[in-house]
Amino acid sequence: MRRYRVLIKGSAPELTWLNKLAADGWLLTQINGNWYKFERTTAHYRILSEYVPNEVAETLTTHEHVFKVLTKVPLTVAKAQVVYTGSLHPQLQQSRVDHQDAPLELKIAVATRLRYLNEMDIALFMGLVIIIGSIIVTKDGIPDAVGDSMISIWVLCVAFFAMQSAKVHTIVARLRRETQNYNGAWRPTNHVFLEHLPADLDLEKVASLGEWRLVGHDKKGSYWYDVQSLASEIEIRDAVMAIAPKGTTVKVVSFLGLAPIGYL
Repeated sequence: MRRYRVLIKGSAPELTWLNKLAADGWLLTQINGNWYKFERTTAHYRILSEYVPNEVAETLTTHEHVFKVLTKVPLTVAKAQVVYTGSLHPQLQQSRVDHQDAPLELKIAVATRLRYLNEMDIALFMGLVIIIGSIIVTKDGIPDAVGDSMISIWVLCVAFFAMQSAKVHTIVARLRRETQNYNGAWRPTNHVFLEHLPADLDLEKVASLGEWRLVGHDKKGSYWYDVQSLASEIEIRDAVMAIAPKGTTVKVVSFLGLAPIGYL
């Protein structure tokens, strides 16, 4: 049996799904991209997955005692593999195994989203080239039925990759919130204006709000900072006022920057 699923390799949702199928008698045997292959079994396996360095993963098959190596998936974002194992050991059937590597899952999710966005762009561009090229070659003599079919296939292909990238994006957003890692993520830009500030603001004290940048200042103590943050204007203002000297006035103006299409 083969199943298609968009899941982050080694994640808890993927493991839950694999164990549900294992309970129904379907044991994982191979993973190729988003395609999962299973074989029928009467044994009751408990499926586990773990991120393992490449040099360790290569030796696992020679040490199969409690755990049987089912399949391995190399990662492109780290020198590691996701190793999927199954166990018939009675003590592992009911025990709960908690494992999480959210930072690595985030890297995998971001790379997966980027792949789908690239495939969407390729489908959009290639479809456009094919349609325009067909019109030019046939001198606008394409039958209506053929033309409608070409456009429908084109739209469906683009929509498929767009939906897959949107699905992975929800995972990326959740993992960013869990890890508080927003490196490379688009965030709204807020302009922070300060008056009567005697020296540069100690940005280390407000670094948790986001990425700060000094735009400019003058000799009268007027400063202009930009901060890319998901915090509200009130939260930014209160945080700055808490570290600014007395007499300093703080004004925050939000500016919703334009994110690249398909990248949120």
